[in-house]
Amino acid sequence: MTRGAVLVLSAATVLCVSPPAAAQTTPDLAAQRAESLRLSGRPWHAAETLLAAAAREPRLNATFIVEGAKAELHARRYDRARSLLVGQPWLEDYAGGEALAVLAEAEARLGLTTAAPHYAAARGRAGGVRAALLAVREGLAWEVAGERDSAAAAYAAARAAGLSSIDPWLRVRQARVTRDTAAAFRLLADLPPAVAREAGAARAQALLAAGDSAAALEALAQAGRSLDVARLARALGDSGRARDALYALMARAPESDDAAAAVGVALAGLGPRTPPEYVAIARAMKSHGGAADARLEVERALRQGDSSAATLVLAGELLAGAGRYRDAERAYRAAARDSALGALAIYRRARILARLGDAGASEALSGFAQSFPADTAAPTALYVLGDMLADRGDWGGAARWFDELIARYPADLRASLARFRLAAQALRDSLRDSASALFRAEVAAAAPQRMSARFWLGKLALLFGDTAGARATWLTLAREDSIGYYGLRARREVDLPPLRFAPAPAPAPSAAIAAALGRVDTLLLAGLDTAAQAEVRTVLGRAAQQELDALLAWSDGLARRGFGPAAVRLGWQAALKAPNDPRVLRAIFPWPNRRAVEAEAAEFRVDPLLLVAIVRQESVFDAEALSPAGARGLAQLLPGTAALTARGLDVIFYPEWITVPDLNLHLGAAHLQELLERFAGRVDAAVAAYNAGTTPVMRWLARPGAEDPDQFIESIPYQETRGYVRSVLRNRELYRALYVVPTN
Repeated sequence: MTRGAVLVLSAATVLCVSPPAAAQTTPDLAAQRAESLRLSGRPWHAAETLLAAAAREPRLNATFIVEGAKAELHARRYDRARSLLVGQPWLEDYAGGEALAVLAEAEARLGLTTAAPHYAAARGRAGGVRAALLAVREGLAWEVAGERDSAAAAYAAARAAGLSSIDPWLRVRQARVTRDTAAAFRLLADLPPAVAREAGAARAQALLAAGDSAAALEALAQAGRSLDVARLARALGDSGRARDALYALMARAPESDDAAAAVGVALAGLGPRTPPEYVAIARAMKSHGGAADARLEVERALRQGDSSAATLVLAGELLAGAGRYRDAERAYRAAARDSALGALAIYRRARILARLGDAGASEALSGFAQSFPADTAAPTALYVLGDMLADRGDWGGAARWFDELIARYPADLRASLARFRLAAQALRDSLRDSASALFRAEVAAAAPQRMSARFWLGKLALLFGDTAGARATWLTLAREDSIGYYGLRARREVDLPPLRFAPAPAPAPSAAIAAALGRVDTLLLAGLDTAAQAEVRTVLGRAAQQELDALLAWSDGLARRGFGPAAVRLGWQAALKAPNDPRVLRAIFPWPNRRAVEAEAAEFRVDPLLLVAIVRQESVFDAEALSPAGARGLAQLLPGTAALTARGLDVIFYPEWITVPDLNLHLGAAHLQELLERFAGRVDAAVAAYNAGTTPVMRWLARPGAEDPDQFIESIPYQETRGYVRSVLRNRELYRALYVVPTN
């Protein structure tokens, strides 16, 4: 559910008075419990609570039914919400249109044309601000139903009711559906910058409402609305222009939301015909979790004779992702002769050969590094070559290539990794002096893992019996890397008290910021989510010019409203002005959904600090987050993992529910508990498996020295996973320092 849908029901609860309930019954108590759960950020739990109570109670009062429908709506079970309310004899008389509003919202989410008249009926029974908000939602529903005049009247009613803070946005909506173009253009005059960006598209819609389709099409093109151009051109029968706009969009911006929508439009009747079109739709599919379909489209382009290096490289990437390594190797080999992409194709082919264990991998990797020494992938090629030989037990051969990597690219991250691999092997061979020299070289080169090297120099000093030296090294590291993973790790080694920060609330927003946040709230309450997001983007665009207190107030306000990534970006901007201010650290590491996280952690007996550390790292508290691999929601669960976990909990689950915040947290906490149990409580291994899966972690735990958590983490071969484990463990300690009040 969008933020706006959640807020509009909250407003309905606040802005109207429910009828007095009879004596408290079991359903009434369940409704109160459900409302408490909803307010604590657990709408799915609220819906489940009410369902369980309904199963026990054959006769339900109106209050219980409405609260149940609201809970189902919050949990995105729109059909259930509607079925609870349709046909109820008290529907139109309940609480000033509240039940009608809930029904209308459910119908709008289901795409039913009855939503608009139900919003209108709810508005007719409401008053004040609530009536104005319902008028906006009514207008949106009329637009979806294609009833432009009714939509225009609803927006005009909303403006007349006094929603002055969002009036520019309402003017844009009204202009879109106004048939009188002169009146529409007057509405679009003198808009503030954040709103003015939408004026071009609104002008086009007004022309369309007036019946001037040709002028509307040109206006959309001038506004850069390629997707709308394609849709309108198709509706006008101009499939050629629609096709051109659609595939140009997917080729130009395959990762955009419009490109994702363009895929659906294309498949609905404008499917690809030429190789460039097949490739364009493949790139858009790949960017939005459709790798398997993308591979099929690229293969069609190849069959039609597209032998360009760009298409072959894309094919190689998709084939490798599907585990078809030999086919991927052939695609890369065919692209290797291209002057622009040849180096990339040669490198990727070498990586594929290494993955296959092919005898030609060594020559391919070393040849690439020799032929393209300035390529950014050259250090990685040398590292992969050394890593491949190390995995075969040929440490002499591995050391040769690692040494060459270090000599040629001393400050590169891969050189750091090579030093640590060589140092780990030296420690296993009891060559402590060699390990120490490697760690000192890392520090001397100011290389990426110098903090890690300093920590390990302390461990080596301890192995040499130099307790004082180890302590001095770790104390310095704890001071200089005070909030970094290794500084926090060193702090524990010298028994310093846990890091603590005094409570540091964000500054109160100024009148201007409070008004702007209120405007965002009103937009969300009115169902204008995209407008609210545009307002937030405007704030981010002005961040560099903001003072510290303004940045912190904005960050806190946006975090509370569900804009986690934007809030954290503003926190990082504040860090440029005051890096040592605890308020800045809270902005970078917010905890906006604390009650829900703590409740889910308690249910599965996992550390809430560990759970929030994972959520912060996975999604930055964005409930709608989507990873390139297809992981979704706060806890970034793959649909298959979510479904399997839900089955194990005997929880009903549908894919569209995966981003319901507390359901996602519920399944994420359960998955974390399962991983902790599988790895006997080892947090480092469980966190690694959360990122990389259990199979590789089992393999890494079988390596010599893996019983030492420090050595296990350093020896994780996946760079992403190694950094992920460090970040999550650091996050946990920072959340402890920022949010846990010490007890005597």
